[in-house]
Order: sequence, then C-alpha cells, then structure tokens
Amino acid sequence: MKWVFVILHIITAAGWFGLGLRLSAWARKTVELSGESARVMAEDGKRTVKLMNVFILLTAVFSVTAFILGGAFSVYGPAYHSSLLLIVLLLLDQFLVIRPAWDTLVTAVSSDGPSSDDILASAKKRVAIGTGVGHLMWLILLVLMFANRLF
Repeated sequence: MKWVFVILHIITAAGWFGLGLRLSAWARKTVELSGESARVMAEDGKRTVKLMNVFILLTAVFSVTAFILGGAFSVYGPAYHSSLLLIVLLLLDQFLVIRPAWDTLVTAVSSDGPSSDDILASAKKRVAIGTGVGHLMWLILLVLMFANRLF
C-alpha cells in the first residue's frame, strides 16, 4: 500500500513542478499587457496557481502517508526527516508567497482604476522568487529522496 502513495506523491510533485515552470513568465507577460489581455492572462494564471495549491497539498499528504506506512521515524534516516521539513517549507512557500503574490497581480490588473506599477512589479518579483525558491527546494527534496541509495 505504501508504494501506491509513493507513486501518487511522485505524480503530484511532478505536476506542481511542471505547472510552476512558466508561472514567472506569465507574471511578466501579465504586467507587460494591459486591459482585457492582462485580465485574461491573470485569470489563467490564477487557475494554474489553484492547481499548484492542490498538487502541493496532495504531494505533502501522500508523502506523509507513505512515510507513516513505511515505518515513520524509526525506519527512515535523517535525509527523510529533512525532507519532511522541506515539504512543510514548500507548502508555506506556495500558500504564503506564490498564491498571495498572484492574487495581488490579479487584483491589480482587474481593478478599473489605474494599477500602480510598483504593486505590479512587486507581485511579479514575488511570484518569480516564490517559484524559484520552490523549485530549488523541490530539487533538494528529490536529491534527499535518493540520498540513501547514492551514499
């Protein structure tokens, strides 16, 4: 049963990683566009961020479930313990950096009044930083998953 959760964990983690690859470019393009084009781009990106929310949450649930079914802390070494910490940090990155930054971007381009260039630039940077840091943590998690086999 553990391996079912491991496979689901891998699929959802890959989904989160793939969805986030173009998010920074979408943020940049959304800021460059104006009017209806920017609103459509922002709404499309918002759907992507919502999917990323689901995928990273499922990744965490599946990984913890596989961890517990596999014997938990008494069986797994420090690499897996570190991975648990990183998955929590990745969740925080998604829900406290990426999602709020994209929501700010959507709000700024959806308002009828003029949007502040500073607000748009800040949101764009936070999306880029959040996804970049998230992808870095994701890659570190991947290495940690194979640490026992490599060393």
